[in-house]
Amino acid sequence: MRLTHFIMLMVAILSGCTTQQKKEVKQPNILLLFSDDHQASAIHSLGNPYIQTPNIDKLVNSGTTFTETFTQTPTCSPSRTALLTGCGSLTHKTFYPKYAGTVNKTLKRWPQTMKDAGYETFWTGKFNTHGKPAAWGVEEASRIFPHGMGDHHMTFKEDGKEVKGFSSKLFADAMIRFLNKKHDKPFFATVAFTAPHDPRTPPGKYANMYHPNEIPLPANLLSHYNYNDGYEKFRDEVLIDYPRNIDTVRSEIANYYGMISHMDEQIGRIMDALKQNGLKENTIVIYASDNGLAIGHHGLMGKFSFYDHSLKVPLIMSGPSIPKNKLTNTRVYLHDVFPTICELTGIAIPETVESKSFKTVLEGSNQEVHKYLFSALSDLKRGVSTKEYKLIRHYQSPNSNTGTNEYLFFDLKNDPLEIKNQINNPQFANQIKSLKEVLKKWQTEQNDFLPIN
Repeated sequence: MRLTHFIMLMVAILSGCTTQQKKEVKQPNILLLFSDDHQASAIHSLGNPYIQTPNIDKLVNSGTTFTETFTQTPTCSPSRTALLTGCGSLTHKTFYPKYAGTVNKTLKRWPQTMKDAGYETFWTGKFNTHGKPAAWGVEEASRIFPHGMGDHHMTFKEDGKEVKGFSSKLFADAMIRFLNKKHDKPFFATVAFTAPHDPRTPPGKYANMYHPNEIPLPANLLSHYNYNDGYEKFRDEVLIDYPRNIDTVRSEIANYYGMISHMDEQIGRIMDALKQNGLKENTIVIYASDNGLAIGHHGLMGKFSFYDHSLKVPLIMSGPSIPKNKLTNTRVYLHDVFPTICELTGIAIPETVESKSFKTVLEGSNQEVHKYLFSALSDLKRGVSTKEYKLIRHYQSPNSNTGTNEYLFFDLKNDPLEIKNQINNPQFANQIKSLKEVLKKWQTEQNDFLPIN
């Protein structure tokens, strides 16, 4: 009898220990490092030997990189709102004509979703999505830059004093200060750099880190863009003169790389603080950007196009349960990150989220997440692509009377630089017809305000 009681007692004790261990399992912290206009090809360890990004490279080596990640709308506010709502531009409504002035208020917001699930939420840096960070569920904010762009030499008021410095360092300092605090709850923290967005003015040694005459030119460099898409005289495209001068393009790229390398140094400082505070092992770190940039490709300088240099963005995830040193070419949207993090943290995905989680890809699945990826930009462009083909529809804007009604079609497998428009090639007649129908169907489902024909 005594032996029986002893066994029952031990079972109870062990069961209690197991329950206690389960209670002590912590949800992972989420650290989002989010840049502005970072071309996906401008990372050293991902195939660009001309740029130095040692700290982003460490994230690549310690995590999983999605090499085929796309934004739906390649410009700041729409892309950032998509990330924070898990919805495309025609759904979240931070879109044409007032990018920062409208938003679909019925949609659940990523920071608020994390906060409601018990996470501490923090943001520093750029926040030019409609409203202030607090309206999106951010509990604590520091050094918020509420504009689309501006001088990187910034001034903020803190505790009655002025804090001055270069944007990337100021935002990194704010994040480090947050990481140095005691955290009683898991956190969802974002540092939204304004780099490497123009003006491209890398500070200190980074101003001369890259020599223009050593920078290779894009293989698809042109003196002018070949099509009238309504953006020829828009701000990014008039940063340098037409026809594009080779030396000027090289100089722009050199300064662009300098901005990225300086930002990379700040990312290293943040990662050091994460480690020094004993937070690294339980933190999922995400590095991503809102959109890419042309900076010479196709004769363009900005991001307002549907070529891969503008639509494709870096996406790297590192941390607990994330496979190390893995590259995947599974095609995903940038705004798929929201539902993915929900699944990784055990949080219910809000019903308003229309994007898809790629958690199964992180677990080893080869199943595609999206057969088609769609693009939308103001009242001038719509597009759809598969792994093999891309169809772009240019519209003539009834408001600005710019642009031209025409289609572009590219064979991505044999023309990855998207140089030859095959829209009139009978060899691709079936593929073109199919993608036109897919695009029309999507526009209809999205209640697109542009003509669907």
